[in-house]
Amino acid sequence: MLLSDRKPNYVTVLSVSRAFGALNCEELIKMVHGLVTKMGFESEVAVLTSVLGFYWNHDMRVARKLFGEISSKDVVLWSAMVAACVKNEQYMEAVEYFREMQHNGVKPNHVSVVSILPACSYVSGGLSLGKGIHGFSIKRVFISFTNVQNSLVDMYAKCGNLEASIGVFNGIWKKDLISWRTVIHGCIVNEGAIKALSIFSLMQSCCFEPDESILRDTIMALLQAKETKVGQSFHCYIMKKGFLDFAFIGTALLHMYAKFGDVGTARDLFDQLNHKDLIAWSAMISVYAQGGQPYNALNTFKQMQSKNEKPNEFTFGGLLQACSSMEAQEFGESIHAHLIKAGYLSNTHLTSALIDLYCKFGTIKQGKALFDELATKDLICWSSMIKGYGVNGYGDEALKIFSKMLDCRVMPNDVVFISVLSACSQCGLEYEGWNWFYSMKEKYGITPKLAHYACMVDLLSHRGNVEEALDFVKKMPVEPDKRIWGALLAGCRSTRGSIETAEFVVERLSTLDPKNTTYHMILLDLYADEGRWEDVEKLRKLVDENESRTAFGLA
Repeated sequence: MLLSDRKPNYVTVLSVSRAFGALNCEELIKMVHGLVTKMGFESEVAVLTSVLGFYWNHDMRVARKLFGEISSKDVVLWSAMVAACVKNEQYMEAVEYFREMQHNGVKPNHVSVVSILPACSYVSGGLSLGKGIHGFSIKRVFISFTNVQNSLVDMYAKCGNLEASIGVFNGIWKKDLISWRTVIHGCIVNEGAIKALSIFSLMQSCCFEPDESILRDTIMALLQAKETKVGQSFHCYIMKKGFLDFAFIGTALLHMYAKFGDVGTARDLFDQLNHKDLIAWSAMISVYAQGGQPYNALNTFKQMQSKNEKPNEFTFGGLLQACSSMEAQEFGESIHAHLIKAGYLSNTHLTSALIDLYCKFGTIKQGKALFDELATKDLICWSSMIKGYGVNGYGDEALKIFSKMLDCRVMPNDVVFISVLSACSQCGLEYEGWNWFYSMKEKYGITPKLAHYACMVDLLSHRGNVEEALDFVKKMPVEPDKRIWGALLAGCRSTRGSIETAEFVVERLSTLDPKNTTYHMILLDLYADEGRWEDVEKLRKLVDENESRTAFGLA
C-alpha cells in the first residue's frame, strides 16, 4: 500500500500495529511507532494503546515515557496502564496510576477495578485498599459484574481474610467456573482444606464440571486435610472423568499418595499413565525418596534415562534426597558433578540440598566450600549451613554463621530458627538457646511453633532437666504432639529421671499413638532399673494384650 503511494489512515495503522504486536517483533513495532509519530496519529488513543500494548510486555520504561506524553487519556488507557504494572509486578506503581487516574478526573470503570484488585495483596495496607475498592464497586454498581466479584474473592483470600472471600463468593448471582476455581484455591492458600472440599461438593451439586486447575487444587485440599480414603475415591472420580490423561493431574495424585505413605499405589498409578513426561518421572523419583525407598528412586532414574528423558532440577532434588536416605556419598558426588555440568549450581534449593548431604556425611568442609561459592545466599542456604554445623556438633560455628547472616541484613524466618535452636540443643548451648528462643517473638515478631518448642524440650531433656521440661510443656500455648512427648521420654531414658514423669509421658504418647508399644518398652526398662518387678509384669501383660488386639483387628 505504501509503495503505491496510498496514505494509510489511523485505522490502517491500528491494524498493522496489532498484527506486528502479535508477531512479537520489536523492530517491526518500533517501525510502526515511528510511522505513528511521522503521520501525526499520536492523538489517536486507540493507536497509541495498541503500540503501548507491545511495550507493556517488553519495556515498561519506554511504556511509562510514552504514556506520560499522551495528553488525552481515557479510562481504557488508564486501566490498561494499571493492568500492565500489575502484570510486571510493579504493584505500588499500579496503585499510584489508579489514584492519579481519579485525580485527573477520569472515573474508573469495572475493568479498572478488576485491574487494580490483584495489586492489593502485594502492597502495605492492601486489605484496607481492597475494602475501599469493594465499597466503591458497590456504590458504582460494578458489583453486579461477575468478574469484579471474582476479583474481590481472590483479593480477600490473598490478603488472608478467607471469611470475607467466601462472603463475596456466596453473594455472586451468576457464578462461573472462575468463581469456583478462585474460592477453592483461596481456601487452600488459607489452609481451609475442609472448606475447599465442601465447596467442591457444592459445585458438583450446582452442575458445574471442574477443570484441571480445580482438580489439582482439590487434590491439594485432600493432602492438607489428610483425607486418605476420600483421596482414593477422588482418584476413581478422576479416572472416570478421563482427567488422568493430563500429566500434571497424574503427578498431583502421585504426590498425594506419597504424602499418604502409599508408595505402592503411587507406583501403580505411575505405570498406568499413558504419557510419562519429565514431571511424572521426577515425581515418581521424589515419591520413592520421600517414602524411604532410595534404591527404587535410583532405579526409576535409570529407567528414565533409558527413555532418553533428560533430568531437570526437580529430578536432581529427588535424587539428592534419595542419596541422603541411603548414605550414598559417592552417588551424591556424582550428582554434584551432573549439576555442575548442567549448570544447576545456581539453583539455591539444589545447592542447599548438597550442603545438607555433605554435612550429613560428616564432610562439613565440602558443605562449607559450596556455601562460600554461592554468590547469592537465600534463607534456605543459610539455614542448611547452620543446621549442618549443628548436626556435626559445631554449635559455636552454627551460631557464628547465624550472626553473619544477620550482619548481611538477611531477616530470619521460622525455619532458620528451627536450625538455630536445634544446633543449640544438640550442642548443649542452653543459655544461647533460650536467648534466641525468646528473641524470636520479641525482636523478630516470629511466633514459635511446635517445632521450636520441641527444640527447647530437647535442650532441657538432654541436660537432664526432665521435670523442668515437663513444666515447660504444660505451659505451652499450643497442644504438644508426639515429637515433644517423645523428646521428654528420651530424656527420662537417658538420664534415668523420675519414673512418675515417664509414666505421665507414656500415658500421653499412648493416647496419641495407641498402636505403638515402643513407649511401653522404654518404661519397662525404667521399671527394671528401679527393681519394680511387679510393675514390669503388669506392663508386660498390658503390652501383650494390646498386641493381640491389634493382630486380630480389635484395637
